[in-house]
Amino acid sequence: MFRTLKVISFAAALAVLSAGASYAEEIDLTQFFAKSTAHLADTERISANQERVLEGGVAFADVKPPEVGDKLVFNTFNLQRNAQEKTTAVLKKIGTHCYVYVEQGKNVDAKAINKIVSEFDSKIYPETRSMFGSEWSPGIDDDKKIFLFLLDIQDGYNPDGGQRGFVAGYFNAGDCYTKKKQPTSNEREMLYIDINPSKPGSDKFLSTIAHEFQHMIHWYNDPKEFTWVNESLSQLAPYLCGYGHPSQVNAFLQNPDNNLAAWSDESMIANYGQVYMWAQYISTKIASTDARRREFVRKMVAQKSQGFSGLNLAIKKQQIKNNAKNIFRSFNVANYLNDPRVDSGIYSYDNDLSRFLLKPQLRIDGSPFKVNGSVKCWSSKAVQVNVDSMSGKNVNVAFAGQTIRAAEYANQLDLALIHYSSSRKEIPIVKWLRVKANSVSENVLIPAEHDRMIAVVINRGPEQMKAEQAYAKNVGAANFTLAFRPTGSGSTARVASANTSSRNTSARKRGVSRSIIDDISASIQEAEKAETLLINAPDENVKSAAAIQYDLAQQKLSYLEKKLLASLKITLTTDEGSFILDFVLALADKPESEKGKYANLIAGIKAVLIFEKAQGNPKAGEILDKFNAK
Repeated sequence: MFRTLKVISFAAALAVLSAGASYAEEIDLTQFFAKSTAHLADTERISANQERVLEGGVAFADVKPPEVGDKLVFNTFNLQRNAQEKTTAVLKKIGTHCYVYVEQGKNVDAKAINKIVSEFDSKIYPETRSMFGSEWSPGIDDDKKIFLFLLDIQDGYNPDGGQRGFVAGYFNAGDCYTKKKQPTSNEREMLYIDINPSKPGSDKFLSTIAHEFQHMIHWYNDPKEFTWVNESLSQLAPYLCGYGHPSQVNAFLQNPDNNLAAWSDESMIANYGQVYMWAQYISTKIASTDARRREFVRKMVAQKSQGFSGLNLAIKKQQIKNNAKNIFRSFNVANYLNDPRVDSGIYSYDNDLSRFLLKPQLRIDGSPFKVNGSVKCWSSKAVQVNVDSMSGKNVNVAFAGQTIRAAEYANQLDLALIHYSSSRKEIPIVKWLRVKANSVSENVLIPAEHDRMIAVVINRGPEQMKAEQAYAKNVGAANFTLAFRPTGSGSTARVASANTSSRNTSARKRGVSRSIIDDISASIQEAEKAETLLINAPDENVKSAAAIQYDLAQQKLSYLEKKLLASLKITLTTDEGSFILDFVLALADKPESEKGKYANLIAGIKAVLIFEKAQGNPKAGEILDKFNAK
């Protein structure tokens, strides 16, 4: 049964792209189509010809070979209308490994088309296959050539109207299933490449073709691969073909605390940059020779396990002495150090990325040498520490991070100290502290030869395939405290508590109140959805993911309810936060059948109201009467 593609997340991503941007930024639509065809992933792959024969029909024996000038009508997707439509295409050129079709009525220069065919045949096709493996060939259409469809993808691109984000291209997995399985299938191995505002034949345009071709290869080898892994390798493909680094690396530089595995709509462009750096790192650091690295990547693509589980299995099959945990830890330190002189270059990138460096987001400049922060799952946060008064001395490093449990899984935190010199002449030192139960208290000597130090806090989620995505997508950031204290001094060993002054404006409180209310409603919906999935889970993997989602939704709900009750107390005594009162009154008016969802919160509200009424607060008494009247 055909499933309509929902593009709510895509529209949100384009809005984020366009907001405040002075240039066009592109996005890949492949994963949105992958979601709409996920239910077909276990379907046996047969060509349209085979299906015809199996059903008692006659095979296409005398199909006319394609000729330049031929016209075909393809099913395409109009993102502005969120609907399928028909688009006529004209065959412009036939290459060794491809056909190039152009949307009828659109003008693409013949020189550009010639360059596209030449680059695909000589670079993109052989290089991408060498690194990642083969696509389905001869595939659903019994034709070894890839269809490249150049069209104006209807994505709403309108720079004058403020929308500068656009879809550069996509691979639709639905095209690789027969029309019987997917009615809108074009029954061809094909890529859709945008020509507005993309410039056909440019390096950026060719990069998109390489990116999407990797998606086609990956689908054939592992159609269930997690988005972040699939996108990481597609981001790498253009670089391998000689088209340079993607522009999204800049977004990662600006948003370094970004969840690698969650693929968040709010920071999708930073995700693209982050997963590219991840792919660069593993493809160059995992093995000692180019041949072995390519063999490893092909094994990773071919794994039927997804995410970090697939990475660990590929490492095992390649007989490499490493694991996903260590690679992720080293990757995060490399992002803040990037120096090939340390530990055989494990904390660095290749020469053409030698200037890549993330900046620490937090600072400790002086007494009490303490900082509070938070770090997202599968991410890191760095703290720049002023070591002027610690140089050459032993100090105690005290670290405590939040453990967030869901079902049988929990996060794990790591802490590394990078000692380096501002002149960069001295070889840096990386020291990993012994973190147990997400905390550590360890004495460390601050080297006198280094005048700079960065502390890198790393937050890892579960690596198990059945838990990785559910945990990463639903868990919040983990809070942590980091302090540096001179050893042997009782008076200075006590860390001063953080200033928690609540001098917020009324406007900000109203905004916070509205946010709490919205989040409570969303968390209740998330918990209900997860509970339904948990009851009806078709297998253990889905059940495990649902249990994690339910646990985290309930934890978030409990936290939010406590925040709301605290806000209610302030509201009743200061007349601030009208949104809170509106919400409470709306709860009182809900029918009994609906109140069950808010039972814990209503009980907490009543307790606050009873206390405030006893203190002589008439407003509390009026609201309490509304609850008791039901």
